[in-house]
Amino acid sequence: MDRIRNAVTRARHTRDGVVQAEPKAAEAPAAVRPVRAAPEPEAVPGQDPLNLPSVQCNVDSFGRNRIIANEQDPVLNAYRVLRTRALQKLDAEGWRTIAVVSPGSGAGKTVTAINLAIAISSKPGSRATLVDLDFYRPSVARYLGVQDAPSSLDFFEGKCTARDVAVRPGLSDVVLVANERVTRRGAEHLTSPKADELIDTAIHDFGSRVVIFDMSPLLGCDDTLAFLPKVDCALLVAASGDTRVEDLKEAKRILGKTNILGTVLNKAPAAFMPNQYY
Repeated sequence: MDRIRNAVTRARHTRDGVVQAEPKAAEAPAAVRPVRAAPEPEAVPGQDPLNLPSVQCNVDSFGRNRIIANEQDPVLNAYRVLRTRALQKLDAEGWRTIAVVSPGSGAGKTVTAINLAIAISSKPGSRATLVDLDFYRPSVARYLGVQDAPSSLDFFEGKCTARDVAVRPGLSDVVLVANERVTRRGAEHLTSPKADELIDTAIHDFGSRVVIFDMSPLLGCDDTLAFLPKVDCALLVAASGDTRVEDLKEAKRILGKTNILGTVLNKAPAAFMPNQYY
């Protein structure tokens, strides 16, 4: 009966000129295509992942300046021992920043800072950032033979960003922030928010395992004293036959509230060094 009734109804609507559409089945929802993230750009072989400019070192001057030049350098083993001891202490304490200091000039703190940075960065996954903050006698660029490097003072004076003064000197995995200018306003710069910004950039933007600061001598000015509260620890460098006992004691007194990573005896006669066989 229902089929007869439906047929009659359709015939009546057709006669009256009205065509009733058959009900459509519910349409299935359109398939949602997954959105794919844009592919990461592939690393270009030989390209610096930090995208920092490269500078050339004068490797020919490394021997004269006592800078590690190659894997056969006899100095390398001593700095590897220093590196291992330093990294063990840094990791145990959660430290990332080191101020390399000395009581007076001529102790070899700049050479120690450079060679420690090279030794640390030669270990895979251990990027080191080396920063010259000796505003009285900046020497890092000169010792490395780097010409026309950006100056850290340009950053402190607000002329550019922290990234703008960083370069890649081609020494293992080292980031260099050099300086060739002298200023007597070092303490003001090193206590400013710019100093905190530089440290933060070196650690987080550059991904440094360790940041090494070459500082002015402790007894010569107040620059280093002003900066010490901003770093995790200090490495004290003394020179055999040059550093006076009184100056070393005064330096240790100044460092009284600073974590001491250790003390390096520089320029020691070879006959006094242990394990000469190695």
